[in-house]
Amino acid sequence: MKYNNIQFIELSPNSPLLINKKNITFDCENVFLPVGSETKDIICVGNNGKNEIKVQFTSKEQNDKFLLRVQPPLVALEGGYACEFEIFIQPLCTCKIEEKLSVIGFDMKEGKEIIETVTIKTETEMTTKIDPDELVQEKKIGEGTFGIVYLGIFRGNKVAIKRMKDIQDDEDALIEFEKEIFMLDKFRCDYIIHFYGAVFIPNKICMVTEYAEFGSLQDMMKKEKNIQIRLFMKIKILIDAAKGISYLHSNGILHRDIKPDNILVLSIDESSKVNGKLTDFGSSRNINMMMTNMTFTKGIGTPTYMAPEILQQQKYKKTADIYSFGITMYETFHWGECYPKLLFKFPWAIADFINKGQRRERPDNIPEPIYKLITLCWAQEPKERLPIDSIIEKLESFLQSC
Repeated sequence: MKYNNIQFIELSPNSPLLINKKNITFDCENVFLPVGSETKDIICVGNNGKNEIKVQFTSKEQNDKFLLRVQPPLVALEGGYACEFEIFIQPLCTCKIEEKLSVIGFDMKEGKEIIETVTIKTETEMTTKIDPDELVQEKKIGEGTFGIVYLGIFRGNKVAIKRMKDIQDDEDALIEFEKEIFMLDKFRCDYIIHFYGAVFIPNKICMVTEYAEFGSLQDMMKKEKNIQIRLFMKIKILIDAAKGISYLHSNGILHRDIKPDNILVLSIDESSKVNGKLTDFGSSRNINMMMTNMTFTKGIGTPTYMAPEILQQQKYKKTADIYSFGITMYETFHWGECYPKLLFKFPWAIADFINKGQRRERPDNIPEPIYKLITLCWAQEPKERLPIDSIIEKLESFLQSC
């Protein structure tokens, strides 16, 4: 050791083991650690005694937030010699790490164990892979077949925490969850619900998104049945949702499940820039990945909002989303179901009605110009349906006249 230029320090008084640093930082003072890949740091351990000492590093049971390995795993150090150990860390989520690492030595001559500690002290880059300890879960606000939604706090923001039911035991559900996360992580649009991130740690798997104070448009229809929501606000929420669809379509993505339940209402203040946002992208797919056309996949979408070509298991494109938006507009302006059970007792009755080219007549509470726009969205022939940007223009002209 005396022939090298490394500055060693004592781990503790009278210990034969020396070390070049007590904190392993992986240079995080200058660069944050990447999540999902390994970063290396080097630490030197020296034997200042006379007897041979076997040295190894150990940590407590494997941490959920990172993977750790040391090379070489074990070294026999003669007195007066030192060795470099490579410490590899792979963070599994965005987190700050402060963890004790044991340096264990065994004096071969005296049969004595030496236990010292160093500290791993580092920080990762910001990603959408969330540290579950940063989530504060407050109260349950919803439940579905997928799981339970809770109101919570994440870094000072009110959020919706969507916890999945037994997803780690269901490979298909986990794949769908990962697809939705992949989609959400790419979106950067004011009219799509903000995605904070997800937790992938087993038994803690969840998705964290922006919290919508008023729930979905569907929730509002149920809760506010006897409260008058102004026409202006209905149009404004639909414009926002249409802008979300426009963003998806301009990026070659079909939503495939447009309905009032998937339009979240963040504000009913008429002066707000954004009142409604699109959500639920578990069914969304890239058009190129689908080779431009797509036939009906069992379980995708909601029958009430399915275009005729999907019900007939034909190929479909963006116009299928337009059809679904047409039904959504009808229900929003009518403030009720398009196909009430009183008139349509079975799902097949709805499908039969649609496939015959029939549509619901205009109710008294939907203005004639708006109903005409709806008919241009739910046309039987896909090519006759308006593109989403034309729908936005028409809705904005209605808004100006309110």
